[in-house]
Amino acid sequence: MKALALIAGFLLFLMPSLVSGKQRRGLDLVLYYPFDEIRGRATKDLSQFRNDGLLQGKGAWRKGKFGHALYFCREMACGADSGIVQTPEHKIFAFRAGDEITLMAWINVDPANVGEKLIGARAIIYNRPRDTQANYGLRMDRVDPSFFYRDNEDADFHRVTGIWDAIPIDKWVHVAATATFGNPDTMKIYLDGKLQRTNMKGGTKPDKWSLGDGTKPPMVTKGPVTIGGYGKFLDPFQGLIDEVMIWKGTFAEEEIQEIMLAPGSEFLSVEPRDKLATTWGTLKQSP
Repeated sequence: MKALALIAGFLLFLMPSLVSGKQRRGLDLVLYYPFDEIRGRATKDLSQFRNDGLLQGKGAWRKGKFGHALYFCREMACGADSGIVQTPEHKIFAFRAGDEITLMAWINVDPANVGEKLIGARAIIYNRPRDTQANYGLRMDRVDPSFFYRDNEDADFHRVTGIWDAIPIDKWVHVAATATFGNPDTMKIYLDGKLQRTNMKGGTKPDKWSLGDGTKPPMVTKGPVTIGGYGKFLDPFQGLIDEVMIWKGTFAEEEIQEIMLAPGSEFLSVEPRDKLATTWGTLKQSP
Protein backbone atom coordinates (compact mmCIF):
# COMPACT_ATOMS: atom_id res chain seq x y z
CA MET A 1 0.00 0.00 0.00
CA LYS A 2 2.83 2.35 0.84
CA ALA A 3 4.42 1.75 -2.56
CA LEU A 4 1.11 2.43 -4.33
CA ALA A 5 0.69 5.64 -2.36
CA LEU A 6 4.17 6.77 -3.35
CA ILE A 7 3.49 6.04 -7.02
CA ALA A 8 0.15 7.85 -6.92
CA GLY A 9 1.73 10.80 -5.16
CA PHE A 10 4.53 10.99 -7.70
CA LEU A 11 2.01 10.84 -10.55
CA LEU A 12 0.15 13.83 -9.13
CA PHE A 13 3.48 15.65 -8.92
CA LEU A 14 4.50 14.68 -12.45
CA MET A 15 1.25 15.21 -14.34
CA PRO A 16 0.99 19.03 -14.08
CA SER A 17 4.35 19.60 -15.72
CA LEU A 18 3.69 17.12 -18.50
CA VAL A 19 0.18 18.47 -18.98
CA SER A 20 1.52 22.00 -19.16
CA GLY A 21 4.11 20.74 -21.63
CA LYS A 22 1.30 19.24 -23.73
CA GLN A 23 -0.60 22.51 -23.74
CA ARG A 24 2.54 24.48 -24.44
CA ARG A 25 4.02 22.36 -27.21
CA GLY A 26 1.61 19.68 -28.39
CA LEU A 27 3.61 16.68 -27.21
CA ASP A 28 3.19 13.28 -28.86
CA LEU A 29 4.87 10.14 -27.57
CA VAL A 30 6.06 8.64 -30.86
CA LEU A 31 7.83 5.50 -29.58
CA TYR A 32 8.27 3.90 -26.16
CA TYR A 33 10.25 0.67 -25.64
CA PRO A 34 10.53 -0.26 -21.93
CA PHE A 35 12.38 -3.44 -23.03
CA ASP A 36 10.73 -5.46 -20.26
CA GLU A 37 10.45 -8.68 -22.24
CA ILE A 38 12.48 -11.55 -20.82
CA ARG A 39 12.74 -13.75 -23.89
CA GLY A 40 12.16 -13.85 -27.64
CA ARG A 41 12.88 -11.29 -30.36
CA ALA A 42 9.78 -9.10 -30.26
CA THR A 43 9.55 -5.96 -28.11
CA LYS A 44 6.40 -3.92 -27.49
CA ASP A 45 5.94 -0.26 -28.29
CA LEU A 46 3.72 1.14 -25.53
CA SER A 47 2.99 4.40 -27.36
CA GLN A 48 -0.40 4.78 -29.03
CA PHE A 49 1.18 3.91 -32.39
CA ARG A 50 2.14 0.34 -31.43
CA ASN A 51 5.21 0.09 -33.64
CA ASP A 52 6.50 -3.11 -32.06
CA GLY A 53 10.16 -3.87 -32.73
CA LEU A 54 12.06 -6.97 -33.78
CA LEU A 55 15.51 -7.92 -32.51
CA GLN A 56 17.86 -8.84 -35.35
CA GLY A 57 21.29 -10.37 -34.77
CA LYS A 58 22.86 -10.73 -31.34
CA GLY A 59 21.13 -9.50 -28.19
CA ALA A 60 20.04 -10.64 -24.73
CA TRP A 61 17.45 -9.64 -22.13
CA ARG A 62 19.09 -8.64 -18.85
CA LYS A 63 18.36 -6.72 -15.67
CA GLY A 64 17.77 -3.09 -16.60
CA LYS A 65 17.61 0.31 -15.00
CA PHE A 66 13.91 -0.42 -14.47
CA GLY A 67 12.78 -4.01 -14.88
CA HIS A 68 14.60 -5.52 -17.85
CA ALA A 69 16.79 -4.05 -20.59
CA LEU A 70 18.28 -5.22 -23.86
CA TYR A 71 21.98 -6.02 -24.09
CA PHE A 72 23.60 -5.27 -27.44
CA CYS A 73 26.88 -6.89 -28.40
CA ARG A 74 29.43 -5.98 -31.06
CA GLU A 75 30.78 -8.62 -33.40
CA MET A 76 34.39 -8.26 -32.25
CA ALA A 77 33.34 -8.93 -28.67
CA CYS A 78 30.70 -11.63 -29.18
CA GLY A 79 31.78 -13.37 -32.36
CA ALA A 80 28.30 -12.98 -33.85
CA ASP A 81 26.32 -10.40 -35.77
CA SER A 82 25.83 -7.21 -33.81
CA GLY A 83 22.24 -6.80 -32.69
CA ILE A 84 19.69 -4.11 -33.51
CA VAL A 85 16.00 -3.62 -32.80
CA GLN A 86 14.06 -2.39 -35.82
CA THR A 87 10.57 -0.87 -36.05
CA PRO A 88 8.23 -0.91 -39.03
CA GLU A 89 8.11 2.22 -41.18
CA HIS A 90 5.55 4.74 -39.96
CA LYS A 91 4.69 8.31 -40.90
CA ILE A 92 4.94 9.36 -37.24
CA PHE A 93 8.74 8.98 -37.50
CA ALA A 94 8.90 11.66 -40.23
CA PHE A 95 9.91 15.10 -38.91
CA ARG A 96 9.85 18.34 -40.92
CA ALA A 97 11.33 21.80 -40.60
CA GLY A 98 10.00 23.44 -37.46
CA ASP A 99 9.04 20.13 -35.81
CA GLU A 100 10.30 19.56 -32.28
CA ILE A 101 11.87 16.27 -31.20
CA THR A 102 13.08 14.66 -27.98
CA LEU A 103 15.08 11.41 -27.95
CA MET A 104 15.95 9.72 -24.67
CA ALA A 105 17.14 6.43 -23.17
CA TRP A 106 19.01 4.90 -20.28
CA ILE A 107 22.35 3.34 -21.32
CA ASN A 108 24.97 1.24 -19.52
CA VAL A 109 28.18 0.98 -21.55
CA ASP A 110 30.03 -2.33 -21.42
CA PRO A 111 33.76 -2.04 -20.53
CA ALA A 112 34.50 -3.97 -23.75
CA ASN A 113 33.33 -0.88 -25.63
CA VAL A 114 36.25 1.29 -24.49
CA GLY A 115 39.93 1.58 -25.30
CA GLU A 116 41.04 0.35 -28.69
CA LYS A 117 37.59 -1.08 -29.36
CA LEU A 118 35.81 2.26 -29.07
CA ILE A 119 36.01 3.33 -32.71
CA GLY A 120 33.60 5.68 -34.44
CA ALA A 121 29.96 6.15 -33.51
CA ARG A 122 27.76 3.93 -31.38
CA ALA A 123 24.07 4.10 -32.22
CA ILE A 124 21.45 4.44 -29.50
CA ILE A 125 18.37 5.58 -31.50
CA TYR A 126 18.48 6.03 -35.29
CA ASN A 127 15.94 6.84 -37.98
CA ARG A 128 17.44 5.32 -41.10
CA PRO A 129 15.68 5.30 -44.49
CA ARG A 130 18.36 3.17 -46.15
CA ASP A 131 20.70 0.43 -44.99
CA THR A 132 23.74 2.67 -45.29
CA GLN A 133 22.26 6.06 -44.41
CA ALA A 134 20.83 7.39 -41.14
CA ASN A 135 18.51 10.40 -41.11
CA TYR A 136 18.45 11.54 -37.46
CA GLY A 137 19.53 10.00 -34.21
CA LEU A 138 21.03 9.93 -30.73
CA ARG A 139 24.38 8.18 -30.40
CA MET A 140 27.78 8.06 -28.75
CA ASP A 141 30.57 9.73 -30.73
CA ARG A 142 33.44 7.86 -29.13
CA VAL A 143 33.03 9.03 -25.52
CA ASP A 144 30.48 11.80 -26.06
CA PRO A 145 26.70 11.78 -26.66
CA SER A 146 25.47 13.53 -29.79
CA PHE A 147 22.35 14.30 -31.80
CA PHE A 148 22.47 14.54 -35.59
CA TYR A 149 20.22 14.87 -38.60
CA ARG A 150 20.69 14.83 -42.37
CA ASP A 151 19.32 17.75 -44.38
CA ASN A 152 16.58 17.36 -46.98
CA GLU A 153 18.98 17.90 -49.87
CA ASP A 154 20.93 14.83 -48.71
CA ALA A 155 24.01 17.06 -48.78
CA ASP A 156 25.28 17.22 -45.22
CA PHE A 157 24.88 16.10 -41.63
CA HIS A 158 24.16 18.57 -38.84
CA ARG A 159 25.40 17.40 -35.45
CA VAL A 160 25.77 18.63 -31.89
CA THR A 161 28.01 16.76 -29.45
CA GLY A 162 27.81 16.98 -25.66
CA ILE A 163 30.79 17.31 -23.36
CA TRP A 164 31.50 15.14 -20.33
CA ASP A 165 34.68 14.38 -18.42
CA ALA A 166 34.85 10.62 -18.93
CA ILE A 167 32.63 7.89 -20.31
CA PRO A 168 30.71 6.15 -17.50
CA ILE A 169 31.49 2.44 -17.54
CA ASP A 170 29.26 -0.23 -15.98
CA LYS A 171 26.93 2.52 -14.78
CA TRP A 172 23.46 3.57 -15.82
CA VAL A 173 23.36 7.02 -17.42
CA HIS A 174 20.32 8.81 -18.83
CA VAL A 175 20.94 10.52 -22.18
CA ALA A 176 18.52 12.86 -23.93
CA ALA A 177 18.53 15.31 -26.82
CA THR A 178 15.96 17.97 -27.72
CA ALA A 179 15.77 20.12 -30.85
CA THR A 180 13.62 22.05 -33.29
CA PHE A 181 14.63 20.99 -36.79
CA GLY A 182 16.16 23.88 -38.71
CA ASN A 183 16.79 26.04 -35.63
CA PRO A 184 20.42 25.68 -34.48
CA ASP A 185 19.83 27.48 -31.19
CA THR A 186 17.41 24.85 -29.91
CA MET A 187 19.65 21.77 -29.87
CA LYS A 188 20.38 20.56 -26.33
CA ILE A 189 22.06 17.47 -24.88
CA TYR A 190 21.25 16.20 -21.37
CA LEU A 191 23.11 13.69 -19.20
CA ASP A 192 21.31 12.41 -16.11
CA GLY A 193 18.84 15.23 -16.61
CA LYS A 194 21.47 17.97 -16.59
CA LEU A 195 21.98 20.25 -19.58
CA GLN A 196 25.44 19.78 -21.10
CA ARG A 197 27.64 22.12 -23.04
CA THR A 198 28.30 21.14 -26.64
CA ASN A 199 31.46 21.54 -28.65
CA MET A 200 33.03 21.49 -32.07
CA LYS A 201 35.00 18.52 -33.35
CA GLY A 202 38.20 18.35 -31.34
CA GLY A 203 36.64 20.04 -28.33
CA THR A 204 38.05 23.51 -29.01
CA LYS A 205 34.91 25.62 -29.49
CA PRO A 206 32.12 25.20 -26.93
CA ASP A 207 28.44 25.59 -27.83
CA LYS A 208 28.84 25.07 -31.59
CA TRP A 209 27.68 22.46 -34.07
CA SER A 210 30.27 19.73 -34.62
CA LEU A 211 29.00 19.17 -38.18
CA GLY A 212 26.96 21.54 -40.34
CA ASP A 213 25.17 24.48 -38.78
CA GLY A 214 21.70 23.20 -37.94
CA THR A 215 19.86 25.67 -40.18
CA LYS A 216 18.71 23.27 -42.92
CA PRO A 217 15.37 21.41 -42.91
CA PRO A 218 15.66 17.66 -42.26
CA MET A 219 15.24 14.75 -44.63
CA VAL A 220 11.64 13.58 -44.19
CA THR A 221 11.39 9.80 -43.94
CA LYS A 222 9.13 7.21 -42.31
CA GLY A 223 12.06 5.25 -40.91
CA PRO A 224 12.31 2.55 -39.85
CA VAL A 225 13.81 3.41 -36.46
CA THR A 226 16.59 1.18 -35.16
CA ILE A 227 17.99 0.81 -31.65
CA GLY A 228 21.60 -0.21 -30.94
CA GLY A 229 22.84 0.10 -34.54
CA TYR A 230 21.51 0.51 -38.07
CA GLY A 231 21.55 -1.00 -41.54
CA LYS A 232 23.59 -4.14 -41.78
CA PHE A 233 24.64 -3.89 -38.14
CA LEU A 234 26.57 -0.63 -38.56
CA ASP A 235 27.60 1.66 -35.67
CA PRO A 236 26.90 -1.12 -33.13
CA PHE A 237 26.43 -0.22 -29.48
CA GLN A 238 27.83 -2.53 -26.82
CA GLY A 239 26.07 -2.54 -23.50
CA LEU A 240 22.56 -2.18 -22.11
CA ILE A 241 19.81 0.12 -23.39
CA ASP A 242 16.54 0.70 -21.51
CA GLU A 243 13.46 2.98 -21.56
CA VAL A 244 13.80 4.19 -25.17
CA MET A 245 11.56 7.13 -26.05
CA ILE A 246 10.96 9.41 -29.01
CA TRP A 247 8.67 12.41 -28.52
CA LYS A 248 7.34 14.90 -31.03
CA GLY A 249 7.85 17.96 -28.86
CA THR A 250 10.52 19.09 -26.39
CA PHE A 251 10.89 19.10 -22.62
CA ALA A 252 12.51 21.53 -20.23
CA GLU A 253 15.39 20.34 -18.05
CA GLU A 254 13.23 19.85 -14.95
CA GLU A 255 10.70 17.80 -16.94
CA ILE A 256 13.42 15.44 -18.17
CA GLN A 257 14.55 15.04 -14.56
CA GLU A 258 10.99 14.07 -13.60
CA ILE A 259 10.66 11.52 -16.40
CA MET A 260 13.95 9.89 -15.36
CA LEU A 261 12.76 9.10 -11.84
CA ALA A 262 10.60 6.10 -12.70
CA PRO A 263 9.73 3.88 -15.67
CA GLY A 264 6.68 4.68 -17.72
CA SER A 265 5.27 1.25 -16.89
CA GLU A 266 4.66 2.36 -13.28
CA PHE A 267 2.05 4.81 -14.55
CA LEU A 268 0.25 2.47 -16.91
CA SER A 269 -2.05 1.13 -14.17
CA VAL A 270 -2.87 4.51 -12.63
CA GLU A 271 -6.10 6.15 -13.79
CA PRO A 272 -5.25 9.60 -15.16
CA ARG A 273 -7.00 12.78 -14.10
CA ASP A 274 -6.92 14.10 -17.68
CA LYS A 275 -7.49 12.15 -20.89
CA LEU A 276 -4.43 13.32 -22.79
CA ALA A 277 -3.16 10.75 -25.26
CA THR A 278 0.44 11.85 -24.89
CA THR A 279 0.97 11.76 -21.12
CA TRP A 280 1.85 8.84 -18.90
CA GLY A 281 -1.67 8.28 -17.64
CA THR A 282 -3.21 7.62 -21.03
CA LEU A 283 -0.71 4.89 -21.82
CA LYS A 284 -2.85 2.70 -19.56
CA GLN A 285 -3.25 -0.79 -20.94
CA SER A 286 -3.09 -4.43 -19.92
CA PRO A 287 0.44 -5.90 -19.75
